[in-house]
Amino acid sequence: MTCYRSQNSWHSYVKNSLDEAELHEMTAHLLLCSECRSLVSAIRETAGTFANDRVILTPPLEIKLNVMMAIDKHKYKKSTSSSHLFELKNWGLSMLAAGLLLFALNLTSLVSPLASNHVTDLNTVLGKQMALPFHKMSQVTQAVLREIDSFTTYQPK
Repeated sequence: MTCYRSQNSWHSYVKNSLDEAELHEMTAHLLLCSECRSLVSAIRETAGTFANDRVILTPPLEIKLNVMMAIDKHKYKKSTSSSHLFELKNWGLSMLAAGLLLFALNLTSLVSPLASNHVTDLNTVLGKQMALPFHKMSQVTQAVLREIDSFTTYQPK
C-alpha cells in the first residue's frame, strides 16, 4: 500500500472500521512508513481530545417559558376574513361559468340530430365524438412506437 492510497483509510483505521484485509494491509504499511504512522497517531490524539473534552450543554429550564411568553399570540391568531370568503365565491362563480360554457359548446354538436328528430343518430354522433380522441391517441402512440422500433432495429450498412 502506498502512502497516497492509505490516506483515505486513516480515519477508518483509527475507528477500527476496516475489514480484515484492509486492516492487515494498513498495519503492514504503518509498520514501514513512519510519516503515515505519525499522522495516524496525531489523528488518534485529536479524536481522543475531542472525545474526552466534550461539553454537554443543557439550556435553562425557563428558556421555553420565556420564549413562549415573549410571543405575541394575537399577531398569529387565525382569522377568517371576509376577503378570503369573497375570493372563494369568485372562484366558485368562475368555475360554474366555465362549466356552463363547456356544456354549451358540447351541445352545439348535438343540436343538428335533435333538431331533425333523428334520435337514433344521436347515439352514433356521441359514439364518434367519444372515439375520436382515443383514435387520435392510438395513431400518435403507433407513430411513436414505429420510431422507437426503427431506432432499435437499426442495422449498419
